[in-house]
Amino acid sequence: MMVTRTKYLYLALVTLLVCGCTKPIDFDQANDLVLQPVIESSLIFYSASASDFFVGGSEQSTAEDFVEIDLFGGSFIQDNLVRVEFVFEIENSINRAYQLRLNFLDENNQLLESFNVNTDASPNNEVIASTHMEVFEGDALERLKQSRIIAFTLVMQPGEAINQDTPGEISVKSKGVFSLNID
Repeated sequence: MMVTRTKYLYLALVTLLVCGCTKPIDFDQANDLVLQPVIESSLIFYSASASDFFVGGSEQSTAEDFVEIDLFGGSFIQDNLVRVEFVFEIENSINRAYQLRLNFLDENNQLLESFNVNTDASPNNEVIASTHMEVFEGDALERLKQSRIIAFTLVMQPGEAINQDTPGEISVKSKGVFSLNID
């Protein structure tokens, strides 16, 4: 009985091997594989009321901050990053226009790239929403890859004076969209 089962198993295995359909496998197609992932990451979030720009009895027209980054430091990013988009969403209900300045600096604090994002004043304190996208490709992207610091400066533009009772708020949300080409 055991011998008969073994014979049938052997016969079935030989039949599958002989009759099975096979195609030649092209292992070289792995060399043609190109991956193009897109990665999104938050950049900055900022929110302030109008009274935050009134400090110690006087108007403060700027708010500044910076972030040290090592995003572009590795060889993988240097070799495969092909496009960067920075997307900013600003909501302003303060009766003053604002300009957000972004400066990208190298390790010696030398300016490599910069751009501005503007928003209008809101005379009736209703939210004014605006979106701005800045794209880096080619030579501008190569300079951006050398960045080690991003400096943010929010500048309140001239207009009606503010005090601790001035209504309204400004908020900034942003993200980076990083496109890679891995081959």
